[in-house]
Amino acid sequence: MENSPSTHQEMQQEMTIGRWLFNPFVRIAGARSLIIGLAGIVVAGLVAAGAGIHFDGLLDVHAGNEVAPWMPVVEGLVNWAVFTLLLLVVALLFSKSAVRLIDIAGTQAMARMPLLLVAAICNLPLIQDAFDGVAAAVINGQLAGLPWGALATGILVTLSGVVWMVALMWKAFSISCNMRGGRAIALFILAVLIGEAATLYLTRYVL
Repeated sequence: MENSPSTHQEMQQEMTIGRWLFNPFVRIAGARSLIIGLAGIVVAGLVAAGAGIHFDGLLDVHAGNEVAPWMPVVEGLVNWAVFTLLLLVVALLFSKSAVRLIDIAGTQAMARMPLLLVAAICNLPLIQDAFDGVAAAVINGQLAGLPWGALATGILVTLSGVVWMVALMWKAFSISCNMRGGRAIALFILAVLIGEAATLYLTRYVL
């Protein structure tokens, strides 16, 4: 990946914990990030299946009942592939720099790593019991006695993980496509909205 002067300056800066958490792409991109990211998507999917979780949409994490072990893995790969192609189109149309598919694909795959942490936490018995309790309460129409604390923790963890993922997706896009500023933000948001609609359809009605 060719680096712009501003990107080169970022790479010279010390990699603090904050940078590793929210902008690791100044050090890890290309084939390396693709390998790490794809491994993360597969593992996150397998762990999510154990917690009865679907990744049925670009930004979606939904608890279900029984989930086939392969389903969240395929959902994660579909979400990644669709968004990668959308960003490639955006970069080819609007970026003033040369872009490489492997850089976009690799950094976007790696940006989805927070879902692995979300899936792992949702596998904790306390969180799983809370989600199972909600499902049973909805069926029976009885919300009294639910473990609201554990449920709130599960929801907070899930939302925090999705927000973290979106922040990484933006950084990955900005660096791999060398796009910044208001127009880049608007194009990124548009790509997210289109990606969410496309992946919701694919994961819910095609898979």
